[in-house]
Amino acid sequence: MDVSLDPVSSLPRIIAPFDLLPAESPLEMPTQNLRQRPETFGRDRHPPTTPSFLWLRRLFVIGGAVLLTGWGAFEMNRVLNSMGVSTLGIIVLALFVILGAWISLSFTSSLAGFVSVLRHGGLGLGISRDTPLPALMTRTAVLMPTYNEDPDRVLVGLRAIHDSLVATGRIDAFDFFMLSDTTDPDVWVREERAYLAFVEAVNGQGRVFYRRRPKNIDRKSGNLEEWVKRFGGAYQQMLTLDADSVMDGGLIVRTVSAMERHEKVALIQTLPVIIGGKTLFARMQQFAGRVYGPLIAHGIAWWHGSEGNYWGHNAVIRTRAFAEQAGLPHLPGRKPFGGGILSMISLRPLSCVAAAGPFT
Repeated sequence: MDVSLDPVSSLPRIIAPFDLLPAESPLEMPTQNLRQRPETFGRDRHPPTTPSFLWLRRLFVIGGAVLLTGWGAFEMNRVLNSMGVSTLGIIVLALFVILGAWISLSFTSSLAGFVSVLRHGGLGLGISRDTPLPALMTRTAVLMPTYNEDPDRVLVGLRAIHDSLVATGRIDAFDFFMLSDTTDPDVWVREERAYLAFVEAVNGQGRVFYRRRPKNIDRKSGNLEEWVKRFGGAYQQMLTLDADSVMDGGLIVRTVSAMERHEKVALIQTLPVIIGGKTLFARMQQFAGRVYGPLIAHGIAWWHGSEGNYWGHNAVIRTRAFAEQAGLPHLPGRKPFGGGILSMISLRPLSCVAAAGPFT
C-alpha cells in the first residue's frame, strides 16, 4: 500500500492502529483583564511560601545595585566630563549607567545567592537529590511544543527524557504530547513519521500523543492555550519544555512530588543550562552559566521569593492554576505594542502562582 501524505488525522486508518490523541478533557481558560487589580491571598497579600522580611531582601539587592550604579556613574562622569559637559560624554555616560545597573544587579544577586547557598536556603519545598525517589499520586503531561523544527533532533531530546523517566520507575504517571505548530509541509511529513517511529520504539501507544494545529494562532502561547482548553482537565500538572529541552527523570519526579505536597504552589521551575555548545560564543556562555549561573539563580530566588517570573520552559505548572490565570488577551493598537502577546514568560504573582528557585 502506498503511504498517504494526508493530514495526520487520517493516519490512524492507514498506518497507526492507535489513537494519536487521548479523549478530550476540556478546561476553561478565561482571557485575563490586565487592567484589573490582582486578587489577594485571603487576608494576606502574599502566598504562604513567601519568606519572612522579603522586603528587606529586596532592599538589600536593589538598593545595593542602585548605590553601586550611582557611585560608578559619579566616577565615570568625572572622567568623561572633567573638562566640561559634552554631548558625547552624556551619551556614553547614559550607556554606562544602563549597563552598569545590569551588572550591579547581577553582582548583588550573586552575593545574595552566595549567602543563600552557604545557608542551604530555598522556599522549603523539600526537593533534594539525596533523598529516595518519591511515589507519585497524580498524572502529569509532558508538553513539547515545536514549530518547523528538525523532528529528529526534537524527538531525540524527548526520547532522552522518556528513557530517564522509565529508569525512575515512575513512567506510568506521565503522558507525552508533541504539540506541533509546523507550517512547512516537508517538515510536517517528517514530523509525523518521526513521531510514529518514536511511539513504536518506546511502546508508547496510549501515552505518547501528537497534535498539529492547522494554523499557529498566537504562536507558542496559543499552542499551549489550545492544549489546556482541550486536554488540561485530565492532568493535575504539566511540564512545559522547549524544542531543545532535556531534563533528568529524577529531577522531574522530585519536582512533581513537591507540587503534590504543596497545594498552594502552582509553578516550580528549574535553572536551564546550556549543554553541547559548539561555537566559541556558545562555549563561553556554557562555561559562564556553569560557573556563576547557579549563584545568580539562587540569588534571584532569594529576593524574588514566591513571586518570581516564569522563565518559559522546563517548569512544572499546576494546570488548573495556569488556566485560571494565564489566558492572554490581545492588546489594542498596532504591532509591536498591540496585537497578540507572544510569550507567557511573565506571570502576575497571583494566589495560584508561586515560583521556586534552584534545588538543594
